[in-house]
Amino acid sequence: MKMSIHGKQLVITDAIREYAESKIGRVEKYHDGIIELAVSLSAVRLKTGNYHTAEVLAYLGGSTVKATCTEEDLYAAIDQVTDKLEGQLKKHKEKIQDAIRSREPIVRKMKYNPDTMVVEKEAAADVVKVYLPPKPMSIEEAILQLEILKKVFFPFTNADTGEMNIVYKRKDGDYGHIEPEKK
Repeated sequence: MKMSIHGKQLVITDAIREYAESKIGRVEKYHDGIIELAVSLSAVRLKTGNYHTAEVLAYLGGSTVKATCTEEDLYAAIDQVTDKLEGQLKKHKEKIQDAIRSREPIVRKMKYNPDTMVVEKEAAADVVKVYLPPKPMSIEEAILQLEILKKVFFPFTNADTGEMNIVYKRKDGDYGHIEPEKK
């Protein structure tokens, strides 16, 4: 992880740099996708007094997380921006993990074995087997079988081409036919 520390209207001393690197560097354990941290420390004089602002941009793979904090003491601003950034990184990581978990059941890889004429789902313990009828048939016969068996789709060996085809019932009531691409 790369970290760059810049000062605006503020001289970054070695003590400030070491403190910021040690404090802000610990956020790396909360998200493993951090590519770079850009830290900007600034000093502002307002009517109510002198204030220090610490701003951190965390560049992740494809997104950016920003945390900003303003305090009278620079070290307190660094502490608070670190706490804010930790919370945001935890929340971002949980969002990504939830999205991955919600997509898991949808993704299923199917594999057709032409030797056994079986369509199998590639998974650890769950194997869905669909047996093709032994005799080749025409598309019309396959549609009849689809209706008789009351299935949504019906794989079969096409009598004309000798290859596996699929007929299915569409939502509009018509039938669809899937065949391999001809080379």
